[in-house]
Amino acid sequence: GLMDRFGIREVYAIHNQPGLPVGMFAVRPGPVLASGDSFIVRLQGHGGHAAKPHDTVDTTLMMSHVITALQSVVSRNMDPVQQGVLSVTSAETLTKAYNVIPDRAEIKGTIRTHSPEIRAQIPERLKAIAEAVAEGFGGTAEVEILPGVPVTINDATAAGYALEAAESVAGAGKCVVPPLTMGGEDFSFMLEERPGAMIGLGNGPSAALHHPEYNFNDEAIPFGISWFTEMVETRMPPGQA
Repeated sequence: GLMDRFGIREVYAIHNQPGLPVGMFAVRPGPVLASGDSFIVRLQGHGGHAAKPHDTVDTTLMMSHVITALQSVVSRNMDPVQQGVLSVTSAETLTKAYNVIPDRAEIKGTIRTHSPEIRAQIPERLKAIAEAVAEGFGGTAEVEILPGVPVTINDATAAGYALEAAESVAGAGKCVVPPLTMGGEDFSFMLEERPGAMIGLGNGPSAALHHPEYNFNDEAIPFGISWFTEMVETRMPPGQA
């Protein structure tokens, strides 16, 4: 109820952007950052001695085929003009022994896209493929989707306001159009409720975000504060109800 309680009509945010010179901004209308969901595939087979594979349902082999088959979700089920990523980031069998075929295995990963429609489509294909491959090997697959953040979509009109404020602060030509990325952002939840925009703030030549050597450049602070001030003065002028 935050938006209604305080009569919020528009929402704006800044995100630090390494590689963009200090004193510059970056904004684009439409999708900016991807949705970010996670998944777990739990495989069940029948374990046994590695010297008697014919008496088992081998989850290690099953897992390998599931991982390979999942690569077809984006390459063969998505419209090729859309952006999407399905990445397996963890694959683990639940045994540490050299001579045991485990009866269980687990696959984890992430799903990212710039389209709400594709976001809904990918988990359906993931589940269908994992279950079918596991069944083909005589096992079963249980798929759990862990919803994350939705697509970050800048309102076109609001992005225009953000651009005007950036050029007022930094000068004409100091606000560029950033490339689309597959990173995710929880500001997207606010953009689902109200029109608005997220703008990038130049951090200069630094390590990437979330890198252990990343360091925020304090010289960017005055530009960010000035941009927020400009947005308030232009979008909430004195006397505006």
